[in-house]
Amino acid sequence: MTNKLDELKAENTLKNKAKPSWLTFFYVGTTDDIFSEDIRRVFIINLFASVGVLFTLPLGIVALYERKPILGSFLLLIALLYTVNHLYLRRTHNHALSGNFVIYPLYILMIYLVYTGGVKGTGHVWIYCVPAVALFLHGMKKGLIELVFFTLALIITMFFTNSHFDDFGYDPSLKSRILFSFIVVVFLSGIYEYSMSRFNQELKETSAKLKLVAYRDPVTELLNRRGMLQRLEASSYSSFHLLLADVDFFKRINDEYGHDVGDYALVELANLIQTSLPEKGLASRWGGEEFLIAVCDCSEQEAYALAELIRHKIEEHEFVYSDHKFRMTLSFGIATMNESTTLREAITLADGRLYHAKRAGRNQTRRN
Repeated sequence: MTNKLDELKAENTLKNKAKPSWLTFFYVGTTDDIFSEDIRRVFIINLFASVGVLFTLPLGIVALYERKPILGSFLLLIALLYTVNHLYLRRTHNHALSGNFVIYPLYILMIYLVYTGGVKGTGHVWIYCVPAVALFLHGMKKGLIELVFFTLALIITMFFTNSHFDDFGYDPSLKSRILFSFIVVVFLSGIYEYSMSRFNQELKETSAKLKLVAYRDPVTELLNRRGMLQRLEASSYSSFHLLLADVDFFKRINDEYGHDVGDYALVELANLIQTSLPEKGLASRWGGEEFLIAVCDCSEQEAYALAELIRHKIEEHEFVYSDHKFRMTLSFGIATMNESTTLREAITLADGRLYHAKRAGRNQTRRN
């Protein structure tokens, strides 16, 4: 199993190395393989900012060339702001604040383009990108509220100010058509964002369930073998005491009382083990009737004492299922994972000592 984990780690490393440089640029240095919500937002916000720079920078230069210094300077200022925003996002990954630096300048820029006409009277054609960006960055509720205020600002700019529409010889009905088409885009963007948010929520719930199945034993609800190895591999502690336990003569329980009673016994054992653990202890169903316990921040003697505590607790406990009453015992093998002993080696040592405990008469703990 440890070899398999090593293979998966090596595969993930290769995936990260194989990720195109342009994609890493949009992830602003994030190399996680799991496309989480935070990583997705970092990616999209940076994509928005990058696209904003690609459009505002050349348009700003064109505006300056056409002797429109105010418009050109404003566009170049937006390009600079989005560039700084990318650098800030790369450094902090604070997508919430960074998103504000994308959307609020965009609101101001769009109103300004509508008011001035932009380059050759085409400023109003850019407003249709606003709904999708606003709803993605701020969600349905806040995004729609902001779009209502933006629409009101649009109405005031087009109908109640000298917005230069007449300077370009447009049909008088163009203003109302722009407004109505913008509202349609808001409506369609809202439907899309709502459906995507529902889909993402269901996807999160499904992912959580799958993760639970992948890392938890369905009978005892303890960590399974995969879950325990993942926790140990990811832990910041470099040393663990491993307590490998096996139920003595468990087959007799299944043969005499049936598998339902066997499952009950495993659940009861799991509860007794779990309630005996120290704060940072981990317990897992290692397989069949085996349990692996990992403890840190303690000495080898304290780990041995814990194994004996659990063993005596199990020995003294009366298991009751329907009309069946019975007792059970555990055998333990103990080993330590540290700088000189790998996890795989420690598990092998614990398994060997558990075997010696079984051969020596069961219901005992061996640490050498």
